[in-house]
Amino acid sequence: MKKTLVAVAALAAVTGAMAEATISGAIAYGYDSTTNSTAGAVVTTKLFGDPRANSALNFGVSEDIGGGLKAEGQVGFLPTIDAGGNTTGYQSFLALSGDFGRIQGGRFADSQALVQFNHDVVGAWGFNPTNSAAAALGGFFSPNQLKYTAPSMGGLTLSATKALGETVGNRTGEHTTFAAGFVQGGFSADLAYTNLAGSVAIDTTITGFGASYDFGMAKLSGIMTQHSVENQTSTTASNIGVTIPMGAFSLAVQSGTATAGNLSNTAAATQVTQTSVDWRVGYALSKRTNIYAVYSSLDGGNGTTSANGDSQKRTQLFVLHSF
Repeated sequence: MKKTLVAVAALAAVTGAMAEATISGAIAYGYDSTTNSTAGAVVTTKLFGDPRANSALNFGVSEDIGGGLKAEGQVGFLPTIDAGGNTTGYQSFLALSGDFGRIQGGRFADSQALVQFNHDVVGAWGFNPTNSAAAALGGFFSPNQLKYTAPSMGGLTLSATKALGETVGNRTGEHTTFAAGFVQGGFSADLAYTNLAGSVAIDTTITGFGASYDFGMAKLSGIMTQHSVENQTSTTASNIGVTIPMGAFSLAVQSGTATAGNLSNTAAATQVTQTSVDWRVGYALSKRTNIYAVYSSLDGGNGTTSANGDSQKRTQLFVLHSF
């Protein structure tokens, strides 16, 4: 709370008045069972709590400072709910917007993550292999980012993001991303290209593209990603899914595939293929409270490493309340 008050006071100093403050977030609790098969050895882990870290607590501030300018910010936390995760690593940022566009600095969902969030029909809760592109940045929420988003032009939005690394003495984690988004009627699409610096002058390039079309009775979505580690490995992945609303119920299913292998100029020629299927059934108890059941199956990996013959299956049942 002390940090939140400091953020509010700092924003108030910029705006010249006390900013309006809001509290929002979500609480999730349920059951999670994961079975990994690695080189023929099968291990099952069962948990109660919030293993996917869906719970969040956000303190937001915003202020219309006149002249067409608006200042806004957020301090976000991931509370531990039993098996949950941690209390750090969520979105905390400060932004200024106006006729010139929007400038945002801090830790927030990078443009590669937005491709996933906008077009993954299971909500990034499954084994969608295209998630590996966002994971290559170290997770969905990158720190030390400064992002400029241009004003929307007929549904088209362009942005550029620069992130500085957190490793002393080298550029590890530093990345630059250019992205475009388009929304027109029931159609939406997102494209992001990232150059990620690594240690010993090794760079990674990441390209993510996602598109969706809402037909009313169903929404069709697809994602394609490609990321290459300089002179080492290259991974391509694709995913297609559909969401069908049925009153208070909703059904989502998606199927994905990924191929990873060493580049031609390396000594080995190992190639791994992954396939996945995710099912999600949701039921709205109210406007803010939902029950979800998710079943996911992955072949060609155990959730941590990729290897032909390995597999992972996961069952999740939880309640999610947003506020």
